Amino acid sequence: MTFSTLILAAITVGVWNGEWFPSGRAEHRAAPEIEQGAIRAAGRMIREGLNRVDPAGTNDLILCFNEFRRDTDGESVAEMLCREIARTNLRVAVVSGYRRRDRFDQQQDVIATTLPVVGANWSVWRKTKNPKDAPPRGYAHALLVLEPAVTASVYCVHLKSNYGQTSEAIAKANREKRSRAIEQLLAQEKPRRGKKPAPMILAGDFNADKWNHAFAKETIFSSLEAAGFVEPLGWLPLERRVTHPGTGRFGDSTLDYIFVRSLDFDGEAVVISAEGVSDHSPVFVNIKL
Repeated sequence: MTFSTLILAAITVGVWNGEWFPSGRAEHRAAPEIEQGAIRAAGRMIREGLNRVDPAGTNDLILCFNEFRRDTDGESVAEMLCREIARTNLRVAVVSGYRRRDRFDQQQDVIATTLPVVGANWSVWRKTKNPKDAPPRGYAHALLVLEPAVTASVYCVHLKSNYGQTSEAIAKANREKRSRAIEQLLAQEKPRRGKKPAPMILAGDFNADKWNHAFAKETIFSSLEAAGFVEPLGWLPLERRVTHPGTGRFGDSTLDYIFVRSLDFDGEAVVISAEGVSDHSPVFVNIKL
């Protein structure tokens, strides 16, 4: 879609955690045919979600992905997925480059879009006095032109998980890491005094459930709301906003979010099945221009 279009459609924003994409296993490279199959399946799944919120296929796209491998030679995993999604002009704006000892971490964040990209970068979270207190990973960031006079700052994040959490002390430390990450972004994007907040989109796996009493001590959601951010999943009934289907003793939860500031949603959010490609379900929603 170009800016000369007389009738402007909405912009579709999507978020999805690919679960060690495309191998499906931590620190593991699956056989090429298995990974290619996962990429094709993910492409079909994401096309289905896009068709649900944008049946005409005319919307511009902003897609945020978590847990993607960063390949260093040839076509990247993110680029291959964009090709499978098969939407005109969809391209990778940024892939993070988090390190894990002497190699790239296999949990990178990605932003892909059909919109003009003014700038793109990634960063790890700010250091703390005690390195053990620092949040893991960081953020992928892109400045995207939504329309001629509107540029939005888009962040893709994957906040600290609760994996291996066996005590209240560990739970508290995990909450604080998530809080530090969100407070850093809010400080970076704080509007100047007397100025209207600039449009911003924050999407990703927050590893916290806004509506689950087990996360009642979380501060990230109240911090975002106090800063003028809204998200669309709260308007859906509980059974339609599950992004991490439960297994065993762990119940369904909502971990993946799209928060926006100084922007309006156009219709309901849609959560679709990951169809076995990942343990997270993708979320899609339209934003008005």
